[in-house]
Amino acid sequence: MDKLGVSLAHCQSECKNFYDAHEVEKVFYPEIERLLLEFFPMQPTRSFIITTFLTRTTKGDRTEDQDNKNPGINANYVNLVHNDLNDNSGRLRCQELLTKNLRNFGREQNYSVSEAEEKMSRRFMSINLAKPMETVEQYPFVLCAWPSFADQPYITNYRVYDDRVGETTRFTHRDDHEWYWFPRQTSTEVSMLKCYDSVTDGSVSRWSFHSACIDPTAAKDAACRKNVVVRSYVFF
Repeated sequence: MDKLGVSLAHCQSECKNFYDAHEVEKVFYPEIERLLLEFFPMQPTRSFIITTFLTRTTKGDRTEDQDNKNPGINANYVNLVHNDLNDNSGRLRCQELLTKNLRNFGREQNYSVSEAEEKMSRRFMSINLAKPMETVEQYPFVLCAWPSFADQPYITNYRVYDDRVGETTRFTHRDDHEWYWFPRQTSTEVSMLKCYDSVTDGSVSRWSFHSACIDPTAAKDAACRKNVVVRSYVFF
């Protein structure tokens, strides 16, 4: 994780129905909390799940309809190389969540600005975790290793919501980018992507650019990819 910005972990979830928000909250959230707290050798002091959502890739995906105020599903975003945060939004989003609308494992919990600043005065990370509901047959995850893009400039991508403006990151292609992919990722394998790290001295990866790719070996009738994606912050 600290070298490349990505890792693969194991999670034998007891959650039977990921479409049941109550079961996800009561069963899956504690499993992810344990995974995060046990994964890092430097022993995090706390982890917070900030969002959970399901992703699905299929030719029938809806697209955005602004006239009818339908956000839809961006069918093309799965193939867009990006990182979910940047230097600015990594800290800003963390402070917003801690002080305004933190939903931690289903428990409402908010911090004062001073308490949030104290937590953010030490190292913290944003980690995305993706667990397939079944073995992935198409559109596997691909991830670019931090050392191969650490020295290049980034492109800020603004995401405008009703209540805030988010910032994600893109970059341009280079032949020396080093890519990893997870073919046929199983339901017990969790890909962990670092989206932000507050350490800026060059000793660790800051984030990982990621996307999905077309697998030329996939069968024509391959099942769509169905993931449970968890966004989290981890504090040390």
